[in-house]
Amino acid sequence: MRSLLATVTLKTGEEMQIEHVLAPDSERKEQIRPFLQHKGSYWGAHIAAALEGECDELETHFYIGLIGDEMAGNIMTVESKGAGIFGHVNTLEAHRRKGVCSHIMQYQMEDFRARNGRVLLLGTGYQSAAYHIYESYGFTDWAGAESRGCMRYDNPVEPGFESRFFAHTSTKVVSAEWRHWALVALLAHIPFPDVRLRSVLMSVWGVALLEGGYCKFMAETAKDPAASAFALESETGAVVAFATCVPDNRWRGEVNLLDIVYHPNYTRLDLIPLLDAVPCHDKPTHCYADPRDREKIAALEQVGFRRAAVIPRLFTQNDVYRDGWLFLR
Repeated sequence: MRSLLATVTLKTGEEMQIEHVLAPDSERKEQIRPFLQHKGSYWGAHIAAALEGECDELETHFYIGLIGDEMAGNIMTVESKGAGIFGHVNTLEAHRRKGVCSHIMQYQMEDFRARNGRVLLLGTGYQSAAYHIYESYGFTDWAGAESRGCMRYDNPVEPGFESRFFAHTSTKVVSAEWRHWALVALLAHIPFPDVRLRSVLMSVWGVALLEGGYCKFMAETAKDPAASAFALESETGAVVAFATCVPDNRWRGEVNLLDIVYHPNYTRLDLIPLLDAVPCHDKPTHCYADPRDREKIAALEQVGFRRAAVIPRLFTQNDVYRDGWLFLR
């Protein structure tokens, strides 16, 4: 589905049309896919699947700049339930320094707000030129982010969105799908007091941007019958916990690696049904835990895991080495 958002005049005097493309789209895919082919394999897998209508209920929005019939610039967002990830910003080299990106972003942000978007996440180089452009549109640094340059935009029309979105409600366990991408990213970027080790598979240490991690998992791992992933959905539509179980290639796949990330408003009682849903395919299963993560540890023990080892000085937090615990079932 396509809609024309605006026709603008660039610094060179050229006219550019700004178009919103909501995937799938049979016509624009022939321009968008080659325009973003530099993004690499798993990014390309998502783009191809989205343009073919194979990403379940995930909203993939492309905002493109057209000079004549030529695609000159692009911004993409992936969204669910008002949460989104902002990325794939690209301008053809021949059209750079004309204001292409700035014009596209102006209308992309207006459209995001008009569609009742609530929060957008992105990653960029800290204090780079792009960083300051995003800052001018209302993006700010995340609290507690491991990597500087992680930014978020909050729609001012609903300042309490996140607290209401993650309020404790009843939940259901569902298989993880593309539609959970931005929701899992929002979950992983929320600070968790005193807990740093959260997901080994997706490298969630404290606070993380799962823009690439979740996309890579869905594109390369989710179709593996030996791998599984489940989300715990609340009545508000939020993903309040996310669990993965995959063959651990560090041990030639002879054991599984289980990870679980959850929101601090939820407890062991909420996590147990999620852990019960994860099949382990009759292999020994490892799960690493931060010793301060009491709810996760209690839930693991409830479903049959036992602490098998203490791993001294496994990770650092604020320049202090901390032990990790290895659980086995």
